[in-house]
Amino acid sequence: MKVKGNNLQSKLTVYGAAQIQEFRPENREIKKSAKASSDMDWVDLSGQGQMVADAQRAIALIPDVRVPLVSQIQNDLQDGAYVFDHMKSAESMLRESFENQAALMYLM
Repeated sequence: MKVKGNNLQSKLTVYGAAQIQEFRPENREIKKSAKASSDMDWVDLSGQGQMVADAQRAIALIPDVRVPLVSQIQNDLQDGAYVFDHMKSAESMLRESFENQAALMYLM
């Protein structure tokens, strides 16, 4: 199956991260022998699909909240020492947006 389009989330969920390990190349012989003995469905992922699944698993390991950073900002706010750099924030948002767009173009 070849996945086309630019919706990254749909591409990531197509492969179901929990089921990917069963169909890795090193496990293929076990699954083929099981298929020969019964009428099982078979899924064979492309190299790009496996890369997407690996990326999804890596992203899942990243915490949603960076607790040390949040704690530091909270302390700085309470102490009145927090300085917000609007330009740096805008630059970071634009850079991240461009990187996301480039990643989507690569997946098409």
